Amino acid sequence: MNLRSKQIVRVLAGIGPFRCLFLISVAVILFYALTKVTSVWVLPSFFILIIWLYHNGRKDKEFLSLQVHGIKRLFTAEYLLLGLPFIISGIIAANYISLLVIMLTAVVMPWIHHVRFHSIVLPMPLLYSGDLLYRRMFRKQVLLYAVLLFLSFMGVLHDNINLCKVCLILWGVIQGTAYMVTPPKHELSVYNSFGMYPLILVKSGLRNIFITMFPLIVLMHVLRQDTEAILFCLVLFSSTLLYQWNMGMARFSFETQTVMGIYWLLFPLPLFLVSIITPVVLILCLALNIGLTLSVKKKYKHIWN
Repeated sequence: MNLRSKQIVRVLAGIGPFRCLFLISVAVILFYALTKVTSVWVLPSFFILIIWLYHNGRKDKEFLSLQVHGIKRLFTAEYLLLGLPFIISGIIAANYISLLVIMLTAVVMPWIHHVRFHSIVLPMPLLYSGDLLYRRMFRKQVLLYAVLLFLSFMGVLHDNINLCKVCLILWGVIQGTAYMVTPPKHELSVYNSFGMYPLILVKSGLRNIFITMFPLIVLMHVLRQDTEAILFCLVLFSSTLLYQWNMGMARFSFETQTVMGIYWLLFPLPLFLVSIITPVVLILCLALNIGLTLSVKKKYKHIWN
């Protein structure tokens, strides 16, 4: 408890007071929601998933086994402490079967062996080969992409074009996250000139966006082949292209991942969503991208001087 309390204090100090208050507020809301759960298996399912992910991913098992006798009892006690919010919420909701399952999970989990995951390199010959960040994003999100394809197919079966549109918009949002990586200072030096970088961003966007959105667009046009559907796809394609261009430039404007995430929430993401509804906003997005590009060029002009 002494060790864990020091770790928690150090983590909270690094996060900052305002974000700590936000996270505590979210935790209180989730705890209140758990107290209203009446299903027997909801609480145990969440607890088993969280504890298994934590137990399977922790790196201190070998160290603790050398320093502490009865390592399994230590893990059991720690998992019971972590399960206190679930136990208390189960008592409030009078969900006593869930309490038994949660406590049994805390006892059994230390005996479960580590599960190793092996990633398979997915060949992607159609995607633009010069954009490694996008290819990396697609490999990580390929399961989510498959889910969106399935949901779009279900929208076609149930004559629900709005579901197809939502899947297209969600995939557009996900594509911009490919560039939410703070680059090393010397990354731009691999280009012969600064103009090559935005050119590659645009070429990558034109090809990758079209290839990945094409199956979703085809499914949507199975339901409707009118001018409104075509206009929606054109606006969405333009919005996604400007959105990716903005994120690709913004990653060279900020020093930390946290600031980059705040910028993404405040500017590119809202503008992307609003521009789909109001295409006039695309002009504002284009102006913002040009200004951001000129700013990055001025910041890094010493590389080519």
